[in-house]
Amino acid sequence: GQALWDYYMFQIRVLRKVNADPHPGNFLLSSDFKLISIDFGCIKHIPDTFYVPYFELIDSSKLQDKKTFESKLYELEILKDSDTKEEKKYFLSMFHELISLFTLPFHNDNFDFSDDVFFEKIINLGERYAKDSQLRKFNANRGSKHFIYMNRTFYGLYNLMHEIGAKAVKIDNYTQFE
Repeated sequence: GQALWDYYMFQIRVLRKVNADPHPGNFLLSSDFKLISIDFGCIKHIPDTFYVPYFELIDSSKLQDKKTFESKLYELEILKDSDTKEEKKYFLSMFHELISLFTLPFHNDNFDFSDDVFFEKIINLGERYAKDSQLRKFNANRGSKHFIYMNRTFYGLYNLMHEIGAKAVKIDNYTQFE
């Protein structure tokens, strides 16, 4: 689990690129337990215009500061100048909830991805918004084009980490490889 986490965090945080297809079929484990990535068909560059506001929201103080949070959502093209008050309120609330949950691992030195409660919250949140009739009535076509790859990556990574029962994963361990 640590090797998988470091592999992704080094790509994202240092190289500013990501292999946006994290699933078990794309990895092997060597006999000496080294991670081997075998599929590079979905490599994406993460431009600074997306990377900076996206990862600024990992900082819980920025996430809790309503003005800063709103500003970042405009930078990430989630909020639009054309939004009605109702749309703005809805998407502020929705993305605050989503980002608060998905950034939880980054708020700790170590994280237990085997925690069923954490993973159930992710599943329940996804199911709730998939069924949300209010979301369907709004123009939900929003957000930087880079979101699809980052969301796919983090959801897939969290799923893999949960499936393998990764515990006590050191969140900033990847920095030793810089």
